Amino acid sequence: MAGYLEFISKLADAQQSALDAMLAVMLPGPEAVAQCREHRLPPVNAQTHHRDRVWCDLLRRMLRRVVDETDGKLHDVIVTLEGSRDELYEAQASKLLHGVMFGLDLATAPLIGAALQVYWTHLVTTLGAGAFTHIEAPSLCPCCGSRPTASIVRIGGSEAGYRYLHCSLCAAEWHVVRVKCAQCDSTKGIHYQSIDDGRPSDKHAVKAECCDECGSYLKILYMDRDSLVDPVADDLASLPLDLLVVEKEKTSIGVNFMLLHGDPGSA
Repeated sequence: MAGYLEFISKLADAQQSALDAMLAVMLPGPEAVAQCREHRLPPVNAQTHHRDRVWCDLLRRMLRRVVDETDGKLHDVIVTLEGSRDELYEAQASKLLHGVMFGLDLATAPLIGAALQVYWTHLVTTLGAGAFTHIEAPSLCPCCGSRPTASIVRIGGSEAGYRYLHCSLCAAEWHVVRVKCAQCDSTKGIHYQSIDDGRPSDKHAVKAECCDECGSYLKILYMDRDSLVDPVADDLASLPLDLLVVEKEKTSIGVNFMLLHGDPGSA
């Protein structure tokens, strides 16, 4: 996966550049935000929020930034997508945000997902932490209602030793108690899987936290074992761990827009 990971790193650079130059977008009003807080709902819910078309131009700018650093089929995919209409972007974005795999173009999904991540990160950071509160479902982001990519155990200051789930869409992080299933809230049957690389298990920086109660798993990253772990990058880089856990009939509750699986069907 070296080549693909290198491209994703370039795409991440394009995301940062786009975020730094982000234009103003429509935001929920104070009354709507207050109502969401009162009812413990995400104020910019990914499935119901009316997207500002600014995100479509944002996607094109990102594509133009990375196109010259690609070749072959990937280059052709980027060129075709850059020249596509907003309507195609919106249709694919809706499938992606609703978790609909049928009809989703898996070749362009990471590119569209990357632009949506920038857009939603801008929404959340512009609204500020005061706009959000914990919601009823511990496995969903309190800001946008999306599923996490992975969880991370942090180091330093008051956050040391605490586990945070990392949102797959807006990059927000929220606290969930350790040794507790993020999907079903159970503390029973929690166990961990990791790739045997000759080191003791307590030295592995990336593991899969598995729950026998609901049959799910979510990767967990430990900063005290590797201070540079990143939920998105290390989720991609640890794909063999997914294969190991799936063989044990566990289903991931994590989502990584940079690596999706499914039936592309017909768009």
